[in-house]
Amino acid sequence: MIIKKDSSAIAPYLKDASNFPDGTASSVVIPDSVEELIQFLKSNTEPITISGARTGLTASGIPLSGTIISMEKLKELSGPDSMGKLVSGPFVTIKNIQSHLKGSGWFYPPNPTETWASLGGTLSTNASGSRSYKWGATRNYVEEVEIVLVDGRCAKVSRGQKISSDLDFNDGSKIRFPDINYTSPQCKNAAGFYVQPDMDWLDLFVGSDGTLCLFTKITLKTIPSPADFLSGILFLEDEEQCWNLVKEIRESKVQEISPCALEYFDSNSLKRLKPEFSNISPGAMAALYFEQDIQSMDDYDRYLEAWFEFLDNMRVPLEDSWFSQSDADLEKFQEFRHRLPLIINEENSREGRVKIGTDMAVTDLHFVDLMHFYRSVLKESGLPNVMFGHIGDNHLHINLLPDKSQMTTAKEVYEKFVDQVLAWRGTISAEHGVGKLKKEYYHEMVGDEALADLKTIKNCFDPDNLLGQGNLF
Repeated sequence: MIIKKDSSAIAPYLKDASNFPDGTASSVVIPDSVEELIQFLKSNTEPITISGARTGLTASGIPLSGTIISMEKLKELSGPDSMGKLVSGPFVTIKNIQSHLKGSGWFYPPNPTETWASLGGTLSTNASGSRSYKWGATRNYVEEVEIVLVDGRCAKVSRGQKISSDLDFNDGSKIRFPDINYTSPQCKNAAGFYVQPDMDWLDLFVGSDGTLCLFTKITLKTIPSPADFLSGILFLEDEEQCWNLVKEIRESKVQEISPCALEYFDSNSLKRLKPEFSNISPGAMAALYFEQDIQSMDDYDRYLEAWFEFLDNMRVPLEDSWFSQSDADLEKFQEFRHRLPLIINEENSREGRVKIGTDMAVTDLHFVDLMHFYRSVLKESGLPNVMFGHIGDNHLHINLLPDKSQMTTAKEVYEKFVDQVLAWRGTISAEHGVGKLKKEYYHEMVGDEALADLKTIKNCFDPDNLLGQGNLF
């Protein structure tokens, strides 16, 4: 076990992609094994914050005091077995998993933008990515976890273990799920504990924002790899045309029009991408990225023709759009999709600006109203901004980019977004989690009674509130 107490050695663990400035810790503990981790926790009395790859956007992994436990040594990876199951340590990255599965015939659908995110971190937030439109978020692919509580007790939690039965721990103790009224929103959601009637225990821990347990071993299910992907980036001269196109794609009855990803870029996004992608259509005011999975190469031409016909009928300017014709094109288009949030995060770091970005989502019923509302408020505010993201799930990321004189306006704009999304029974976080930066809005979202219910869950696992202090509560 490595223990770091020098301030210069601790400093790198106090930074993540959120640019949260107020982190502090007395030490960093790096266990070499799960056994060392357990022994340390059994003797520990200080607050604990879990540190993974530090790619988080809500400061969940940045401590307010106490000890950081870095999971960086726990990165074993094995499988897939004959059923496509993969066993991983928490520090294995999504990029590692994707590389490991290449050529195996198996495919892990969750694809968060930050491929260097650790698997444990993606479980903590129930991360998703562009392909969640078809395949859902991380929770859908977790079959089993081995967890350690902050007091050192351990449990193996498998798919199918219901909260109606007690959860057993290695020392013979049990935890019973409390009798509460709260249930999670029905839209895409990553805000706080997932709670539904008769759910699996596993689903509670996925998305718990580093507040209930430490993941030490994770078993994932994968799916058979698609034979190929057809992808395209459609450049449109009017953003409302883009919104309507999304609606038509979602409602299409054509078998071949069934994308796994639909991603939006507004005109400000395209301006920031233009220096690196110079052939972006000069008149474009919006772009739509799509991916269509194809299960057999015999079907490729049929899918391509169906998409061309569909888009032509929708009056999409095909001559200005891009369509994949090779693996290199697929990689280029994915880089186009993933590059923008990294550009914004890099800009925030240069400016020393804490990330002010929405992660909100609503149901399909309010999709078009949401887009008009966002556009109206942004125009009135005059704030620099970019809007992009998972439009197929009604889940856009608006990054506000204020200078120091505009910070009050930025907070007011963000709060307007929160108020309207909650009025439509949406969520303040659909994939990034709540952490420290969004907990004020999370409390507004769930209300006092539900917050008390959620604290009851927390108290079952961590009655002294030592784990993940400042996250959620």
